[in-house]
Amino acid sequence: MFKTTTLLGMATMVSTAAAGTSMLDQIGANDGSDVDTSNILASQYFEAAFSVYDIAAIDDFDNTDGLAATSVAACIAGWNGYTSIDAVLGVEGNFYLAIEDAAANLDGYATASGPVVLDPNWTGQANGEVVVLDSYWALAGGVNLVTLIPVNEFGTNGQTGITASFLGDGAAWQANPGGGFGMPNNWQAATNNVSIRVVGETGDPCSVPFGNCPTDVSGPAGTPDGFVGVDDILACVGTFNETGNGTERPQGDCYPGPAGDCTVNVDDLLSVVATFGTDCRPRGACCFGIAGCDEDTLEEDCSSGDWLGEDSTCADCHAGACCYIDGTCTEGSPADCSNAGGTYSGDGIDCAAANCPQPSEGACCITNLDCLDSLFPADCDDFGGTYMGAGTDCMTTSCGWEGCPSDATAEDAPCAEDTSDPNSDPNGGLNVDPPLFGAIANGETICGTISTFTCIGCADDGTDATYRDTDWYVFDNSAGGEWTINGGGETSLVMGIVDNDALAFVDYFILAPYEEGSATVTLPAGGSYSVWVGFDFDGGTNPCSSNTNEYSISLSGAAAPPSACCVVTDCVGDLNPTECAQLGGTYVADESCDTYSCPQAFVPCNTGNGQDPLGIDDSWTAGTSDTGSGYQRAMAVSADSISECTIYGLGLIYSGGWSDCSTPADMPMEWAIYADASGMPGSELASGASVDYAGTDLVYAGAYALHGWTCDMSYTGSVDWVNISSVSAGQGECWFLWMSSTPADAGASAINDGTGWIAEAFNLNYCITE
Repeated sequence: MFKTTTLLGMATMVSTAAAGTSMLDQIGANDGSDVDTSNILASQYFEAAFSVYDIAAIDDFDNTDGLAATSVAACIAGWNGYTSIDAVLGVEGNFYLAIEDAAANLDGYATASGPVVLDPNWTGQANGEVVVLDSYWALAGGVNLVTLIPVNEFGTNGQTGITASFLGDGAAWQANPGGGFGMPNNWQAATNNVSIRVVGETGDPCSVPFGNCPTDVSGPAGTPDGFVGVDDILACVGTFNETGNGTERPQGDCYPGPAGDCTVNVDDLLSVVATFGTDCRPRGACCFGIAGCDEDTLEEDCSSGDWLGEDSTCADCHAGACCYIDGTCTEGSPADCSNAGGTYSGDGIDCAAANCPQPSEGACCITNLDCLDSLFPADCDDFGGTYMGAGTDCMTTSCGWEGCPSDATAEDAPCAEDTSDPNSDPNGGLNVDPPLFGAIANGETICGTISTFTCIGCADDGTDATYRDTDWYVFDNSAGGEWTINGGGETSLVMGIVDNDALAFVDYFILAPYEEGSATVTLPAGGSYSVWVGFDFDGGTNPCSSNTNEYSISLSGAAAPPSACCVVTDCVGDLNPTECAQLGGTYVADESCDTYSCPQAFVPCNTGNGQDPLGIDDSWTAGTSDTGSGYQRAMAVSADSISECTIYGLGLIYSGGWSDCSTPADMPMEWAIYADASGMPGSELASGASVDYAGTDLVYAGAYALHGWTCDMSYTGSVDWVNISSVSAGQGECWFLWMSSTPADAGASAINDGTGWIAEAFNLNYCITE
């Protein structure tokens, strides 16, 4: 089965046109006009780390004549980091008798693999590349299922699939045996056609072209051995005058090319004699690393090196010096060096000649309070410490939180103990009623305590509940500015700056016990902001009796630099926060009017097919729809076709709490449309990642801007459900939150938590152009 990396570095080849009988052709015209570019059905062998996502796009055909397949081709395209067909490592063609077979194992009952070979007659490259795999598959009669699976590493070339087709019966499937995509029983139906082609011949193996050494027909064991010798002559003599019976080729048939004549006669014998002594064994490069490389080498002759595979060359042999932080050096491949945590010095450079930095003395942190000066990295490891870098010293290096500074201001509130009054915290901020705040000045450090405690009878059902102490310190931001907080403590902490009006973090960091951290934000003039400290519930509980409750936090501010200032929809210049506020504008940190476009006024849907998002003063809901979050959403629609669809939502980051995403325009987005299945999204009709971003002038909760994304769907056919999701690796990255179009109890959309689609109690906004 072709799942190795032996084709790494191999140039993409070009196929000769396949001859034979067409068994299935859903690729159609060579100009690509029969390919439906609105959808790509995922089909890919991933690298080992993502093998649970291995998937095949599958279509069917009726092999009424019982032919054998000699060629499988498909129109391959990609998304989500896909660069080109040149980075695809190979392809595998598989045939199945039932979709359940593919769902259990992507290896078909008939399977073959090979390199990427392009169809020279294809001129529709704008719609994908047609890849051709020529081989021989002995097929069963009747209905067969077929796929062509690209072998493609997600980490370097994104995702691949087979484009949809306008040709066919509108029925296809996808199978994912590893279950990574959460399909029921590891397969799903699709109301699409897959752009795939199968060419066949009669089931006669005599129609199959010879390999690269046709006269090697036998060997000592009765099978080809890589040499043309006496055994091959004897095989010709032993089968002389034999003719194939339609299911077998006589062993001595080796002439003429390309596929013989299915009869052993004098011509075959003379051909063996003419090539007598030929060595047909596979040859390739033998890589000895720094010591060099030998071309055209047999695998068995490369025992002291690394044989790179058949037809490989020494251009594929990469080795050099690998330098480590402790000054040591090894020699090997770039991948080996990276995996070992070293720095690769370049091909052909040995350790004697290696850009390896020798270790030098530096600070070694043993604990947060203990530090040793002038140790080499290896010596620091012996002490069980952490080497802080060359030239560092304990006087200027922090090993962790060392306790409250002597000049810090006391919090002036006791450690929070068990209580029946949830509003007794004197600096609990917006977590108590009425709100109560402490205060912190520019340049001030506060020393306080933080804990968890039991709030007696405070749960909704009247039982006890575990609460955490949170300390809120307001500061004066009337002029705006660049603000930095630094802090640490004896326990697990969350520290950040909170927008009190929006009740959301501007930025924050999470600390383990005795760690230190910092965050810097740029704020527009005005507003209400607090420095915030709370216990991190991921650390368990921490009552006052633990005696590990102390923390310190400091605030320092400076004038913010000039940045883009948006007045209504116009960028009026790069101004500081105070100047921008005087114009009634919005200060946009880290942007310039030279390159930044201010959000434009929200325009209601005017296509006659849509629902607008709820307004900023309505009872709105924004629901996460992101591939890495575990939740995706879809909205029921009714359209005879879709040219494009615009959807609005928020861009937020979740990492223990919500904060605004500073770069929503850079969020990768993808869309999908579905047919209906009993009132829920059913089979996928099309999907893609062609999405354009545009900001708006609406701000929800005083802090969260509404953003718009327009999806180029170009789908001709009725549509029942629309989905859009951001693409992330999980918490800590920007997520799309789809804005509702009805209150929380008045509507019906759908949500999928990975186990399937279920009903949600509100509608989602959309605007369809048909």
